[in-house]
Amino acid sequence: MSEHRENLKAIVLWWLGTFIALLLIIFNTIFYEMLKKSFYTRVENSLAIVANQTKEHIIPNSEKVITLPQKLDYPISPVMIAVFGAKNMKIVAKTVTFMDIPMYPYLKSSNNFFIVKTKKYGKISIYISRIISPMKGYIVVATPMYSVDEKLQDILIKMLILNPILLLVLLFGANVILDRILNPIKEITKAASEISVGDLDRIIPLPMQKDEIYDLVQAFNKMVIRLRDGVEMIERFNSDVSHELKTPLTVLKGELEIALRKDRDCEYYKNTLKVSLVEVNNLIEMVEEMLLFTKIENEIDKKESVKVDEVLLSVVSSLSKKAKDKGVSLKIERLEACEIETNPILIRTIFVNIIDNAIKYNLENKNVYISLYLQNNTLIFEVKDEGIGIKQNEISKITERFYRTEKSRNRGVKGFGLGLSIVKRALEILKGDIQIESEENKGTNIKILIKL
Repeated sequence: MSEHRENLKAIVLWWLGTFIALLLIIFNTIFYEMLKKSFYTRVENSLAIVANQTKEHIIPNSEKVITLPQKLDYPISPVMIAVFGAKNMKIVAKTVTFMDIPMYPYLKSSNNFFIVKTKKYGKISIYISRIISPMKGYIVVATPMYSVDEKLQDILIKMLILNPILLLVLLFGANVILDRILNPIKEITKAASEISVGDLDRIIPLPMQKDEIYDLVQAFNKMVIRLRDGVEMIERFNSDVSHELKTPLTVLKGELEIALRKDRDCEYYKNTLKVSLVEVNNLIEMVEEMLLFTKIENEIDKKESVKVDEVLLSVVSSLSKKAKDKGVSLKIERLEACEIETNPILIRTIFVNIIDNAIKYNLENKNVYISLYLQNNTLIFEVKDEGIGIKQNEISKITERFYRTEKSRNRGVKGFGLGLSIVKRALEILKGDIQIESEENKGTNIKILIKL
């Protein structure tokens, strides 16, 4: 795994180095050309000043002969000056240092003209300006470019030396940053490879800086916690199921063993089969309720627009026969039209289990009062019964899986203690809450609150 990480880092550094190198080449090329243009522009401006100063100090001796001024305070040095006539394009006057440079192709180009020519002795810049007085012609001012070229060459050498150093510094910084980025990923990879069902306690420390890596580590830790909770739930579930299945299976085994010890009459076998059938039906009902937990877990991310009042009426209608058989009346005290974004299966599961419990633990010829309404952006579902009630020390336990109150067991009320635990899990998914108030022999009030 470490080898893969190093390979990834090497590839990233290679491409990053190539990209930075190209950027440096492009930037330095543009910078050098701009600097060169700036130097040449300064030379051109200086030569233009020399030309204008020379124009102002030309001394005419006759109509055909002129004398150039003595050296003035020129802004550039050395300079070479020559004056060309307008008709024959020949030199009328020049300084001693003026070189023999062919000017004829450029003299008629424009009033002002700047060129840089390469001679065998190096580059030379030339500025040409038209003269109108005291004679018509052109003044040519030139200067060698060796000082400018030396400066440019010196800058170029420094750039060639500094750029590789800058590239190495940037790559070193990138390497440090990559280590900071990849180390948490390395930790995640290591933790993921070490995680097993028996070891889900590995939590990766969160980075100091809150960035994408921080979010990744946080998401990984949350995933591990969810896995740990899931494994604990499965282990607890398996333990509870083993305990609850033991009783009906023991009864079945005992009945069958007694029936097979010796020959019995037909009536005895019928009674044995009846007892066995009851226990088998109990097992089937228990398994169906346990499978409901799995079904609920698959509904976590499912939501749609649900008319919960219609769902409630449907549940009341489906349980009305059971209530009638028990001698219990289902009464709707308050019902508001409520359409919300939620999971219809979870909502129905909550309604069914709460009302079914109210019927199951109620007394004959008593009532179950049902309410559904919205209040303060909260969906409230309330069920009151007039049944056996719950002891205060048992209220906090009745949402635990397979827990049944002592009074319900003594009265022989059929059930497995799964209904309210199913409701509790559904409410955890819906971000809801359950409130239970009860008094022995007076009844129970259960209120469900789901924030919208």
